[in-house]
Amino acid sequence: MKKKAIIGIVIGIVVIVGCVFLIFNRNQKATVKQGSHQSAMGLTIKKNKRNTRSRNNQNSQPNIQKTTENNDQYSIDEWMLMGYMAYAHDNYVQSRHIKNNAELVDDISEDLNNGDLSAKRNSSNTYTLTNKFGSVDVEVEKDDVKVTNDGETINAKSELKEKFGAYADKIKAMIKNISQGSHVTDNEKSSSATKSKIPQFSIKQLAIFAGFARGDKEWVRDCIKKSNKLDPTNLTGTMCVGYNSKKTAYYIDGHGDPTTIVEFKREGDILITKHNDLTGQSVGNSPMITKRIPLTKLVEKYYSTDDEKAEVDNLANRLLTQQQYDAKLKAASNK
Repeated sequence: MKKKAIIGIVIGIVVIVGCVFLIFNRNQKATVKQGSHQSAMGLTIKKNKRNTRSRNNQNSQPNIQKTTENNDQYSIDEWMLMGYMAYAHDNYVQSRHIKNNAELVDDISEDLNNGDLSAKRNSSNTYTLTNKFGSVDVEVEKDDVKVTNDGETINAKSELKEKFGAYADKIKAMIKNISQGSHVTDNEKSSSATKSKIPQFSIKQLAIFAGFARGDKEWVRDCIKKSNKLDPTNLTGTMCVGYNSKKTAYYIDGHGDPTTIVEFKREGDILITKHNDLTGQSVGNSPMITKRIPLTKLVEKYYSTDDEKAEVDNLANRLLTQQQYDAKLKAASNK
């Protein structure tokens, strides 16, 4: 009996040890499987992180688009003018003694208005600008403006905006002086041809245009107003129109320093003017400049609306000829 009891106890111990071993083995497999699962989850997270960077790059695209939209806040014509101004800055400092960008914008505007500088659009984003020194080509690109044919000058649009953005209204007003190239449609050419019909202006009307182109409207207005009541003791700032047979040209005389005398004559559809431009240190060492101004530009600027036509015609009627001026001055002196 004792022997059988001992055998039973041994068998029970073996069974218990076997069960314990089996349970331990199953737990080990579960742990390994869990570790593998966790490792797989780690790869998934890592992959998701790469996708997040990709999404971040995609999210940055609107910023790039926003930059492009900022560049598009000005028209291609305006960007072209800004690019040309940046290129021409040093030239205007030397020749016109400008001191800041505001004066540069004003001078280039004046040159475009009076014909000293011409701008022609060759395509949707390329232009040629010409003055008495030669021509340069301007190309408006996505993020910058390039000027060639006098070396190469490239300015980023962001820099141009910083320099000239404050003068956007003035620059926009200059666009009217850009002539159309061969890419213009037939309808636009027809419309342009209709607008370019030039009236048969009188000598006095041409004299008014010459005065406007030399100075400004206010100068001409004041001179003619003062001429209506001549004071023999103070003729400065009075005006008359005459003819110089030796030079075969007409002139207006503002009775001041030599800069107030403007010679002019019409050749075809061009008004040619000549006067002292006062770019030197004094009148004496300033050059005489000759301008060839298309009458189409003068009509567009000074003779397009009914009010503009009425003003030019009124000033022309009140402008004294040299003979009328002399006779009026003599009568005033005898009083």
